Amino acid sequence: DLDALKKEYAVKRKTKIENAEEAVFEENKVQEQEVVLLMDRFGYAKTVDGSVYERNREAADKENKYILRCMNTGKLCLFTSDGKMHQIKVMDLPYGKFRDKGFPIDNVSNFDSTKEEIVYMCDRELFFSKFLFVTKQGMIKKVAGSEFQVTKRTIAATKLQDEDALVSIRPIRDVQDVVLMTENGFVLRFPAEEVSEKKKGAVGVRGMKLQKNDSVEE
Repeated sequence: DLDALKKEYAVKRKTKIENAEEAVFEENKVQEQEVVLLMDRFGYAKTVDGSVYERNREAADKENKYILRCMNTGKLCLFTSDGKMHQIKVMDLPYGKFRDKGFPIDNVSNFDSTKEEIVYMCDRELFFSKFLFVTKQGMIKKVAGSEFQVTKRTIAATKLQDEDALVSIRPIRDVQDVVLMTENGFVLRFPAEEVSEKKKGAVGVRGMKLQKNDSVEE
């Protein structure tokens, strides 16, 4: 019976079997270029060509909260007030025209705009420098950028005490000065070289003694 079926229905193989170990799959290569990230106050982000930004610079600066030059093959890092760092691939953001709306930053990262507030945003290439961390309760420290060279999409960028929050993160050099200002109008200035360098998991040191019901603003 099998021989009869084979004789009546058999057809030649239409596919070819090869050694799968020899198969090589390559992703489409993307031409590396500098782009400009534009993100408005509602969290909608996109990237545009540098020349597009320059032609619309006045309107772009007025309409967007964050503007950042970066490579389209790179990553962006969002530091939040609750001490987290979220990474975003630039390629995950829409690239196009100046008037395109863009995507909510929440859709392409673990960032949640309903629970978190962005304190600082940068291109990961800046991680060759040091960063100054300042909290609402006056804690301060320097952290080497290499501490944030990680592959995870979200990490703890610093340790915070109870009811504390990050208020400022900035690239810093020892030749610069640090200026802290409180909500009640008190100001303290001192050399950056006096700030201790700590690991990202450390709380930091007291940068400014605060009066009751006062907090560091920036």
